[in-house]
Amino acid sequence: MVFWIGILTGAILAGFAVKKGFYETWAMSFNLVISIYLAVFLTPVITDIVPAAGNTPYGNTLTMLATAIAAFLILYGISYTFLTGQFSVSFPKILDTVGAGFLGFWAGFLIWSFVSLLICASPLSQNAFAERIGFDNPQTSISYISWWGNLVNTIVSSQDSDVTSEQVIAELLKSVERKKPGRPKPAEPTVAVEPDEVETGIPEEELLGPPPEADVEGF
Repeated sequence: MVFWIGILTGAILAGFAVKKGFYETWAMSFNLVISIYLAVFLTPVITDIVPAAGNTPYGNTLTMLATAIAAFLILYGISYTFLTGQFSVSFPKILDTVGAGFLGFWAGFLIWSFVSLLICASPLSQNAFAERIGFDNPQTSISYISWWGNLVNTIVSSQDSDVTSEQVIAELLKSVERKKPGRPKPAEPTVAVEPDEVETGIPEEELLGPPPEADVEGF
């Protein structure tokens, strides 16, 4: 169900993107990708510098969310000041509709994938309702974020770096116990044991005692 909610979110944002046009949708999608990339890769660094940020059950989730929001606001302010707020670029009608809708759809799916990751990195993923929806193992959402993260990583990281998005996300999810506590095993039925079936390790002769002496009187 997580996957279909992502499809619905993408469709909603696609309709919004068609109204905005390709130019503004491209700027918004770029800001989203970079913001989520920074949120994923900077969270381990922040929690190492400020251990209190990751010691709580919701530490990684709140750190990622705060980093993503801060990065998006900064990038949006820069893009609006120097690009979208200063001039507009006209594109062919088909690109302003189909192209913008395509970018908007994948941007919406990326937003929902990031929300899924936030829930998975918190104790909310252990809730019974969340597990029924599919938050216990949203592989599609995590793979989608990882794909974008690895794409950006190949551009901005050094060639010597071999850290992948999958490794960083797996490290973030380690703080959450993803397995339910095991159910107590049912008590084994008690079987009544007759006294003569008890194994004592003592020879039967010693256990029963010496045989009674025969009465020899009268012979």
